[in-house]
Amino acid sequence: MEIYTLEISFPYDDEDEPWIREIEVRENFTLKQLHTFIQKIVDFDDDHLYEFYIGKNPRNNSSTVSTKMKLNEIYPITGYKLYYLFDFGDSWLFQIKKSRKRKTEESSVKYPRVINSVGENPEQYPEYDESKC
Repeated sequence: MEIYTLEISFPYDDEDEPWIREIEVRENFTLKQLHTFIQKIVDFDDDHLYEFYIGKNPRNNSSTVSTKMKLNEIYPITGYKLYYLFDFGDSWLFQIKKSRKRKTEESSVKYPRVINSVGENPEQYPEYDESKC
């Protein structure tokens, strides 16, 4: 089975602190599984709506994609990028790029896995204060 290397990042400006996670997943990984794994690696509470969409840039939502779809049904997407929007209020937007390098599954490796990490995880609720509840 083919292994996909995905780079997950926040689209950011030059002034922003970069946040990037490179992961390896099986080609038949569903978008629902990808959602769950992203939630785990960013350490968010999975308590909001989300969607995946394809577009030329973050503001161009050309097509929402079903979470039942597998990555090998989506890629290759020439000229477009895959985006993951979590929490429609706070709008946590992640860009997902697939590496062109082809890899095959190694029996000794447990997938999915993080293979590279840049930047600190953001706080999901940075202004939340329990003492005010």
